[in-house]
Amino acid sequence: MAGLLAAALTGCGAAAQDDAPAPADGDGAYPITVTTSQGEVTIESAPERVVALGFSSTDELISLGVDPVKVAVDPDTLPEYAPWLIDPLTEAAADGDPASVADPSLLAADGSPDLEAIATAAPDLIIAEVYQVPDRAAFERLNAIAPTITPDTDAFNPDWDERLLATAAALDRTEQAQELITELEAEFTDIGAEVPGIEDRTYQWVRADDNGYTFGNGSLFELFGMRPADNQDNTQTGAALSLENTAELDADLLAVWAQTGERQAELEADPLFRELPSVRNGTVYFAGLDFANAINSPAPISLRWLRDELAPVVGSLA
Repeated sequence: MAGLLAAALTGCGAAAQDDAPAPADGDGAYPITVTTSQGEVTIESAPERVVALGFSSTDELISLGVDPVKVAVDPDTLPEYAPWLIDPLTEAAADGDPASVADPSLLAADGSPDLEAIATAAPDLIIAEVYQVPDRAAFERLNAIAPTITPDTDAFNPDWDERLLATAAALDRTEQAQELITELEAEFTDIGAEVPGIEDRTYQWVRADDNGYTFGNGSLFELFGMRPADNQDNTQTGAALSLENTAELDADLLAVWAQTGERQAELEADPLFRELPSVRNGTVYFAGLDFANAINSPAPISLRWLRDELAPVVGSLA
């Protein structure tokens, strides 16, 4: 999933219907046509059974006030993978048990949609990730089950606001999404405004591997008002940084995913790493798998979780 995650989320007939939630919107705006990464999709009536095929799409639905009937999430891994979803999924579940909504069988082991499992959920709308419908054939298989929505982009991992607006369009909640985007941007800006000269402060976001460092997409830091270091590769297409070039991790704020406690201990004992400006100044943030998941595909709930995680280290730049 965009090069940073350690593992993908795991995983026709009609099923017996559970109690359906209220429609996404009752204002009579339907039918609605949404332009997706695979062309136009028409949603004939207000969705009542929405299925989300990822962390971010689950987050988007709940943030927009729609309780999904099924989400492609393993409830047993939420504390490690996506702790910000535990309470929202608990509230979204009619019986208060996230396991009644979270269903990892919706995805195959490689993260691709399991068509039979999805059809069994009897959705009338599917919110998918762009990488799950890489071509027209894959899209048509999902869209044959229910209208399938992805952002209208060629990007493998679209920007969070673009994804949110695509989901909102299908639910006739675009105005609500725009208001939420404005609120979130202001929340991050307010934190950055506490740091004089925040616009001149640089960031880097990397995964620490055995032989060096791989850059991840750290553009989220720009919500605080920061700018990327000269070698920060948010496209994730460049070469890794070798261990002997550790000194090039010279940003004012360094976020690093060590992947294991042992690897983090090795970094903290490494003389080259200990001489980095961020380490000397106390502005290095050691990320976990939850952070890597959140920053890889952020959405409103995870963005607020990231905001709270990063606020102390950003504040230390002052």
